[in-house]
This record gives sequence, C-alpha cells and structure tokens, in this order.
Amino acid sequence: MKSAWKEFLIDNGAEFEADQLVSFGNPSRESRIPPQGSVLSDLSDRGIIQVQGNDAEDFLQNQLTNDIRRVTESTHQLSAWCSPKGRVIVNFRIFKRGDAYFLMLSADLVERVLKKLRRYVMMSKVTLEDVSEHFIHFGYAGEYAEKELENIIGQTNMPREMTQTLQRDSLSILRLSGTVPRFEILGELDDAKQLWDNCNVHAAPVSRQGWDYLNIVAGLPVISAESSEAWIPQMLNLQLIDGVDFKKGCYPGQEIVARLKYLGKNKRRMYRIEIDTDKTVAIGQKIYAKGLTDSEAGKILTSVVNPQGKIEALAILKIAQADKSLCINTTNKVTVLELPYSADND
Repeated sequence: MKSAWKEFLIDNGAEFEADQLVSFGNPSRESRIPPQGSVLSDLSDRGIIQVQGNDAEDFLQNQLTNDIRRVTESTHQLSAWCSPKGRVIVNFRIFKRGDAYFLMLSADLVERVLKKLRRYVMMSKVTLEDVSEHFIHFGYAGEYAEKELENIIGQTNMPREMTQTLQRDSLSILRLSGTVPRFEILGELDDAKQLWDNCNVHAAPVSRQGWDYLNIVAGLPVISAESSEAWIPQMLNLQLIDGVDFKKGCYPGQEIVARLKYLGKNKRRMYRIEIDTDKTVAIGQKIYAKGLTDSEAGKILTSVVNPQGKIEALAILKIAQADKSLCINTTNKVTVLELPYSADND
C-alpha cells in the first residue's frame, strides 16, 4: 500500500495492524452496514498483474479460460488460469488500459502466478509485472451508487452492464454484479483521493470484509493461496457467471473442463450458505451431512460475518447432499441460501 494512501485512510478514521486495514473504528457496526447502506472499501490488499507487449493478447488467449479478445477499454471480464489437470490455480477480473491488460487477483497468489506464467512466455513479446503498488484500488456500492457517481464525476454514461468499464482521467471504473449497484475503482493517488472524499459524503467506509460479503452475496468466488488448484471451473460456477468460454480454443486444462461439460456430469458446485455461528471459519473447513457417518458434503471457499452476526460463506458442496441437513463441527447448522443466478441449465 502506498504510504500516502495509508496516511489518507488514517486521516479518514482507518485503523491498521501493520499494513492490514482492520476497520474504520467499529468492526461490529461496519459488518451491519451492507447491504442496507452505501459503503466504501479499500481494496489495496488485492493484487494486480500487468500484461503488456505485442503478443499480450495471444499469450493470454492461450492461457486463460475466457476469450480475452472481448476485453477492451470499455469492457472487463472474469477468467481463470488452470493447471493441466483442469484445476483453477487462480481466477481474475481483467480490464484494459491502453495496450496493457491488468489481472486482479488474490494478493497472496501474485508471486506464485507471476513465476508460473513467465515460464510460458518463451519467445513471445510479453512482459508480466506486479503493479499492485501502482494503483489506488477501492470499491463503492449502494442502492444509489450509480446516480451518485454520475453526479460526482459529471458523467451521464456510467457503466450499467456488469462487464462495462468507464475510463475517466486516471481512473478505471468497473461495474460489478451484485444485489445493489457496485463499482471497483482503480487509479492514481490524487484522482482516487478526490473521488473517495466525494463518495464518502454518501457512504460509510468499511474494511475489506464488507466488500467480501458483497462478493459472497453476488456468488463471485475468489481463489486464494489456500484454495488454489482445489477445484475445476464448473465447481466454482465460473460457467454460470461468464468466466469460461467453451468455444475459444485451447488453454491448460481445457480438455478436462470441456469433457465435463459435454460428456460428464458435474457432481459438485458452489453454494452460498449461512452457518449458525459468529466464529471464524477457515478456508477448506469441512461441511458434513448429519446422520451420514464420515460423510463430507463439501468445503468452505470464503467466509465473513454477515449483518445478522452469523457466518456467511461460499462453499463447494456435493450436489447430491446439498439438500441434506448440513453442519460444521457437528453442531453449527448450515443453511443453503439463494444465489442471484440459476444453475438449472448447467
């Protein structure tokens, strides 16, 4: 995190432990704000990889699950990078500025992904660089966020579709899916500070936990170091949220991913759940079906405390057991919640 941005956030009430923003003074209150009110959330803990060069498009097209040719300065996309066995190493949100592509991912995977991706560059005219420190990155969400941004920026063509990007001065503003209008904003320090101040009039600053909660409600998975190479794209619902293009051609693991779609049957997928506890639930923690001895029904992918004071999570469950009586630690009841998209036609 840029020191000047950290100082700016501290002046706005942020509290840090080392370089980790933990709250804006009242974590319990902050967890109850979304989705009832507008929120601002610093996203400096996310990593960003820049891919640039004459062969950048072809390079990414040969590596990722989605069709990179659909990414322009006005359109972003979800995608993933798989192992040869079809397991998702990392998933990205990808946007473009000028001739460079930017891949947003879990920060704890940046170094590993850079090292592995560079092995495939060979003679291609491509450079890959960690530019996480080059951007100020924050999120803004709320019922009136779209209109508020229009008024603040003086722009009447704010992104309305869930894959649209607006470029304004040094800022890239990406519209995200969600139950309320939601935007991720990336840019240079001065422009970002000014926009944060203007948005702060309408919204409450929250830690990244508030943004993670909105991702969970939207059914958007985030692969971290602890869940890397554990799941194939269909188990993460990536085919349901436009993160996989089955017509784009080859990429690592493509045969396995395609075989499951055309010849197999997906036995696991991602669900949104609530757990009857306020205690932290670890990534990979097992979920069990009650009454079935040693029957693991699934594992936790991501989790946060929701506005009701319980743990809300995305979990990979066996489809055949998703309607059973589920629990964690034999006592904490698991309830399956609705996702904002359907898996009926999967």
